[in-house]
Amino acid sequence: MNNIYVYILYLSLATLITVGVGRDLHKNGYFLILDLFQNKLFAKTVNNLLLTGYYLVNLGYVAIVISNFGTVDSLNLAMNELSKKLGAILLILGFLHFNNIILLHLLSRRKQIIKLFNT
Repeated sequence: MNNIYVYILYLSLATLITVGVGRDLHKNGYFLILDLFQNKLFAKTVNNLLLTGYYLVNLGYVAIVISNFGTVDSLNLAMNELSKKLGAILLILGFLHFNNIILLHLLSRRKQIIKLFNT
């Protein structure tokens, strides 16, 4: 099996994952940010910047990983390489998303505490 086919499949799947998850996070994240900051323009700007950072991190990782593929000369090796590389992308994205949710939660709690002290 030629590595170029595995590269094409990897890049296609990584792109589908990146774009799909990015769209979902961008669409739903806006409302979390808006609730936190109560400013539509600011929420939209922050959400767009987060999406840009998300794409840069993910596509940068995809570019680095593709150079670490071993020689793939069978379907079994191809599936093994693809599952390891795509699994790593999914774990990293999940970790980054989890950290963002924690940060938004902490900011929200801070906002609530400040609101309590100001009333």
